[in-house]
Amino acid sequence: MINDPKDFVPYLPTLLPDLQTALLDPIPDVRSTAAKALGSLTRSLGEYILPDLRPWLIRKLRDHTCSSAERSGAAQGLTEVLVASGSAVVDDAMRNEILPLRSYPQASTREGVLWMLTFLPPALGQGFTPLIDVSLPALINGLSDDSEPVRDVAMRAGRVLIRSHGKVHVDKILPSLELGLRDEDYRIRVSSLSLLGDLLSTIGGTSMVKGDGDTQDDIRKAERAQAQIALALGPETRRRVYSGLYMARNDSTHAVRTSAIQVWKTVVSVTARTLRDILPVLVSQIIANLASGHEERTEVAGRCLGDVVSKLGDSVLPQIIPVLRNALYDGDTDTKRGVCVGLTEVINRSTKDQIIKFIEIIVKVVQDALSDDDEVVRQMAAASFQSLHSLVGSRAFDEVVPSLMVSLEVSENDEVTRTKALNGLTGILSIRSRELLPYIVPRLIEHPISANHARALAGISQVTGDTIYHHFSSIIPALLGELAKGGYDEEDAVRQCSSMICASVHEAGVNWLIREVVSKCGSDKASLRTESCRMLEDIVREREYLGRCCSVSLVFE
Repeated sequence: MINDPKDFVPYLPTLLPDLQTALLDPIPDVRSTAAKALGSLTRSLGEYILPDLRPWLIRKLRDHTCSSAERSGAAQGLTEVLVASGSAVVDDAMRNEILPLRSYPQASTREGVLWMLTFLPPALGQGFTPLIDVSLPALINGLSDDSEPVRDVAMRAGRVLIRSHGKVHVDKILPSLELGLRDEDYRIRVSSLSLLGDLLSTIGGTSMVKGDGDTQDDIRKAERAQAQIALALGPETRRRVYSGLYMARNDSTHAVRTSAIQVWKTVVSVTARTLRDILPVLVSQIIANLASGHEERTEVAGRCLGDVVSKLGDSVLPQIIPVLRNALYDGDTDTKRGVCVGLTEVINRSTKDQIIKFIEIIVKVVQDALSDDDEVVRQMAAASFQSLHSLVGSRAFDEVVPSLMVSLEVSENDEVTRTKALNGLTGILSIRSRELLPYIVPRLIEHPISANHARALAGISQVTGDTIYHHFSSIIPALLGELAKGGYDEEDAVRQCSSMICASVHEAGVNWLIREVVSKCGSDKASLRTESCRMLEDIVREREYLGRCCSVSLVFE
């Protein structure tokens, strides 16, 4: 309509307020048209003619009194103005003015930043590529924001970025989404899964499945998408992404599991076949999470391992069991704890016949874990043994306990081996004392009681206080008989064992203990009467609440 754009300059004071009002209009088409008009003015006249326009747009972008629609209009207008000013201006403004506001305390400001990331990628096209790396952290952080409007805009911005740049720049976008799958905030995990599903769907030329995804049409779509994804990502990246996705199927949060299953069904046609393909990478990720020392990740990895075993069975155990064994022997304490969690899940998800095939390896791993120096490892190994015993019955005892007893008996001068064997026994006894004590006690109180056996019995009594009193009829006479002899090298160890039993027995067994000791106080052997009275003294001393009972003091009178 006019020959020279500068002819507009005299009319700007009248024109700009109307455009600014239109830019904040509730109707999206009105905002879009006003934004394009501001972009055209900036492109034709130059930004120096409109020096107050960009500051006004940024103020509106941050204004907490503005509605979400008004901030959206301000972001759209600012996008058009920046694009019209050239790529250098866009880069400088985003890096130095807009993106630094992503951590601003006010939610309205954080939302404004994300609105910019919603409009800028399609407006710049491939010109947005240099800004992808610096924009993704703001987008990912927005997915877990405390403010729901901020999270909604972050999700919208992520989907816009994937639609506009997903296929071409998957190498830039994918790592951030993979990192989001491992974030501690479940909201980031859910959002990252949704965006990963969008990205994989875009690459595979399909759409997210709705419902069960088990129809023939859904399976054919997933087959085609799987082929396209394999070509786009390459085998290594595809296996890594699918492994992370399968791990998310076992997440501790229901929303994450549900989202992961939907994405998996969208891009995987046959689960068992895909699992076999990604198994080495998946097992590697599982072991890494088992060894992370992070309680939630360790539990998720354990469940995932059990899930794999339940789906693949015999075909996967030969690969998993040796890996767990090597991780136990080569790893640190966190790794050992994770191995125990994983082993328990494997045993729980396997059949008896499957475990019997690997019983020697499994028993050795469990035995070594039971004998570990770390108490938490021993507790977790005890849970593994419990699962093993529930599955294979007494064979678990037959495979583990004799070996531990042999190590205990032949290691008189080897403190390390003796301690490990005792750790193993106490670990099993802490959960299966009723079944195991009848086997162990007679061997430990055989005459003469060695110092090694006395120390073992003392250690065992600490974890079996609620059951060991059923065996006092054999334990107490044996200990008193040894002490009554006197003057031998093992006396101190036997006496310490006696004191430990008095201190460890639970309240329900105290009467059993006193009755057994008192029965020896009338012996015709003076030395046995003396030791019986000493043991009663130990009972009073070790169990303070009995010291107020006059009936006990009468024994000494």
